[in-house]
Amino acid sequence: MLQTIETVTQKRFSYGLDEISELTGLSTAFLRKEAKAGKLITKKFGARRMVLNEDLQTYLNGETNDEK
Repeated sequence: MLQTIETVTQKRFSYGLDEISELTGLSTAFLRKEAKAGKLITKKFGARRMVLNEDLQTYLNGETNDEK
């Protein structure tokens, strides 16, 4: 069964950049650049940078954080 990004992301609270890369096909380097530019919101949990599900959905929908 083919799963959409929305189906997969409804099950998780947060994702690492490597996981987002696998799900979307975007490189981790590109995702890091997007995070550094403030386009993809990340949170630091210990040594890991994570993206909350809500922030990932906002990013994938092409919305800015101001539009939330």
